Amino acid sequence: MTEMVTETSNITIQELQPALIEHFKKLTTMNQLAHAYLFAGQEGVGKIELSQWIAMRLFCTADEDLKPCGVCAECRRILSGNHPDVVVVKPDGQSIKVDQIRFLKSEFSKSGVEGNQKVFIIEKAESMTASAANSLLKFLEEPVGTVTAFLLTENKNQILPTIQSRCQLVNFAALSQDKLIQSLLNKGVLKDQANLLVHVTESISRAEELSQDENFIEMTKQVWNWFNKLLKNDTESFILVQTKLVPLVKEKNQQLLMADLIILLARDCLLVRYNRKEQISFSDRLAEIDKVIQLISDEKLVEILDNCLQIKNLLQTNIAFQSVLESTTLKLIDL
Repeated sequence: MTEMVTETSNITIQELQPALIEHFKKLTTMNQLAHAYLFAGQEGVGKIELSQWIAMRLFCTADEDLKPCGVCAECRRILSGNHPDVVVVKPDGQSIKVDQIRFLKSEFSKSGVEGNQKVFIIEKAESMTASAANSLLKFLEEPVGTVTAFLLTENKNQILPTIQSRCQLVNFAALSQDKLIQSLLNKGVLKDQANLLVHVTESISRAEELSQDENFIEMTKQVWNWFNKLLKNDTESFILVQTKLVPLVKEKNQQLLMADLIILLARDCLLVRYNRKEQISFSDRLAEIDKVIQLISDEKLVEILDNCLQIKNLLQTNIAFQSVLESTTLKLIDL
């Protein structure tokens, strides 16, 4: 049997979501699938892969050990998106439009081309327009035939409550940091960078995007330069706020991202102090952190972290980012 591999890594769906695989194995064996499911979780946790696994389980002609074989003609057509009774809908541009749902409904109303069973998978269901969502709702209220629908979303709160109420909700556990790191390594991201990225986001796609973002790469470099001077009580750190940090954060989300990096560095200092070096996020700076904190007391390291944690709170009050960082810099130099 061929193991089903996720699109984001060389990790199989059986490794990603073993409990859900067992759950749906039992449901398919006992013919107890619901007519509609809402799969909720970050990108990369296996939502599309599990949907395909279930579809293959229903159509597989080999069905080895209650698992789809992954190599028969039925399984191969599902994986390639060419099975006539397994229909996948994806956003057309930024959204799923009402015409796409109308097409889907027309397919729902037909008999299966090669049997009674039909499966429909709607990716990024939260991107449905209001008219598309309302059109789908009408079908979900009155399902036709032997149909199983999978709605996949990264944000279930953006799905109409009326649609949610007609689906069985399945929450996908976030990937462990080890699995996220392995996924990024498989995509060519350097180990130290991958280690930092998994502390910044739980989304593989976001992590991959940041790994190629020159502004983010420069941000990590300049935040360290500023923080390093700050730990040494170097007044140049105050100047660096205006000359090096502020130019990198034109948008609010960039400001919050920089605040996260600052907090991670402060946290790393404490982790190194308490000999938990394997847990730090800036692993490429381990030797430098270890050296610079030698003359800093435990109490001051805790105060540094407390002050860094306040940065995000202050940003929520709409105080200018430069003012927040400058005031934080002065406080930490005076500690």
